[in-house]
Amino acid sequence: MLIAATTVKDTLAHVRRFVAGNLAGGLDHLVVFLDAPGAPEQAEVAEVLEAHPHVSCVKAGPGWWGDHRPAGLNERQCTNAGVVSHLLAGAEGAEWVFHVDGDEVVRLDPAALARVPGDVDAVRLAPREAVSRPAWDGEPTLFKRLLDEPDLRLLHVLGAVSEPTNRAYFHGHLQGKAGIRPRSNLWLGLHRGLTDGGAAVEAFEDERLELFHYESYSGEEFVRKWSAMVTSGPRASFRPGRAAVADAVRTLVEKDLDPEVLRAQLLAIYARTTQDDAETLTDLGLVLDTDPLAGAHVARPLPAATLTTLTEGLEALRGADKSRYFRGTSAHQADRSHKVDKPGRPGGRRGLLGRST
Repeated sequence: MLIAATTVKDTLAHVRRFVAGNLAGGLDHLVVFLDAPGAPEQAEVAEVLEAHPHVSCVKAGPGWWGDHRPAGLNERQCTNAGVVSHLLAGAEGAEWVFHVDGDEVVRLDPAALARVPGDVDAVRLAPREAVSRPAWDGEPTLFKRLLDEPDLRLLHVLGAVSEPTNRAYFHGHLQGKAGIRPRSNLWLGLHRGLTDGGAAVEAFEDERLELFHYESYSGEEFVRKWSAMVTSGPRASFRPGRAAVADAVRTLVEKDLDPEVLRAQLLAIYARTTQDDAETLTDLGLVLDTDPLAGAHVARPLPAATLTTLTEGLEALRGADKSRYFRGTSAHQADRSHKVDKPGRPGGRRGLLGRST
């Protein structure tokens, strides 16, 4: 059985896409933590999730965190993922637990997972990023893969990227996401499995284990997502290059601008920093033309005892200090101080997971 944990605050349409796509892509059960259950539209999101037979929904507001809510979103995400993986450690049928975000959909080839050696406790999901266009007619169906140096140099000469690196080519993360075997001595970070000491767990890699990232795939989605991120509390972790985008968006959002002026300026930032040359990428054959939502997997119900263990374990942790389930957001993270908000504030191979390009 394949299970995933996620922490979200998103629209009902996007949450429906997340659930349907991930279950069709190979997952059997989703544990969804609603990061701001009292926010607009989140009651409707909770109602849909609670009615789904393959979803466990946790309203992760003040009642979940009590007096121990981590201030940073990244820390809340990893803590929630740690809770799920440890509740399922040793549970019947729980083979892999993944940590994915609300704008991500997995596609997991069973033949690839079957090739994971028994002594390897983590897998890496290769990132696929949606091509960013001003608008899409429906959901995105063109996705970028990490490129090798000749193609990156070609795109740079053609003016399609600012520099010949995957960091310039991708707007979101390069590391993909991780799945781990649920063990009492393993933890889930943002992009990798971690040991008790915070080191990255050696991970199996196969291009058939994929993660489709719906990262700022249109102008409107860029405005919605980045405006929400920069107002969600303490700064989230941004990789070099994208931190400047976050700073610019935050500066605009904090100005007392007319809403239409603000929207126009945010779209201008999008056009200069995020919009892809979709025509060039397609003409050069560099993108995948696929629908990640069209998977054929039929989700299997968790064994009754496993579902009970998960449900009762989540309920028992409501309001409790969950800092013991956090081992950092990245490998060898030095600061594990667990800063707290006031309650209620808003081809197979082995390699180290999260190695950047």
